[in-house]
Amino acid sequence: MKQNLKVLVYTLLGNTMLAFAVCAFIVPQDFMLGGSSGIALTVQCFLPIRLSVISAISNVSLFCLGWAFMGWKFAANSLLSTVVYPIIMGIMEVTPIGGLFVGEDKLICALYCSVLIGVGIGLVVRVGGSTGGMDIPPVILQKYKGIPVGKSLMFFDGAIILAQVLLKGTDGILYSLLILVLTSVVIDHTIVSGEATVQITIISPEYDRIRREILDQINCGVTMLDIETGMTGEKRQAILSVVYAKKYPEIRDAALKLDPSAFIIASDVKNVNGQGYTLERIVAKRK
Repeated sequence: MKQNLKVLVYTLLGNTMLAFAVCAFIVPQDFMLGGSSGIALTVQCFLPIRLSVISAISNVSLFCLGWAFMGWKFAANSLLSTVVYPIIMGIMEVTPIGGLFVGEDKLICALYCSVLIGVGIGLVVRVGGSTGGMDIPPVILQKYKGIPVGKSLMFFDGAIILAQVLLKGTDGILYSLLILVLTSVVIDHTIVSGEATVQITIISPEYDRIRREILDQINCGVTMLDIETGMTGEKRQAILSVVYAKKYPEIRDAALKLDPSAFIIASDVKNVNGQGYTLERIVAKRK
């Protein structure tokens, strides 16, 4: 229940940010965009139809395409966004949002737009959802033709933006490319934000004392690895622990206090799933 509520809140918030970015920046500043919103902007050059209506038609069409080729389980991930996004956009279209930033510097608007779109999409993806739309055809092509999602997604976005360039001219192309690049960066950071973790490997003859210190005093989990030293061929155990970055100095100092010559390796971890992170930690009796 709690997870379902989180998915609902993140999806609503993410789609609201995405719709606001389109209505407040993309349309008034005449920027170009890929995805289903880009399709709507292209179609609007020919038909005087509200953007939300075109987005609804394209999103529903692509949703049905995903359902037909990938099954209901795949399509269900994008169902909420397919319904919610056009509705939110429709509400914003009849409000004064479009005039909020008219006359502002285009570069500043492009930066704000990038952050809003990136965080919006990132929030939806972070809880396992999908914004639907043009995310669906690349997945189908990967399954049936073996074409990597990244390549086909880049091709579709490029084709959609090219169509807008041919219809609108090249005035906003540099700002639009900036939005595409920054949005990608912001999406990645949003998905893993607040979860900065470090993988620590400690090699020391005092491994058992260090293990107990990490478990009992620092209250972090460890995994023991069987290793063999390269020079002497001595068999011993190494300590592997994945912890939040703020815990690393405490573990490092504790290990060096017990063994000043301990060999410690620390590396950044992009994402962690499992007990103590995405699942509740189980505390068992320690040996």
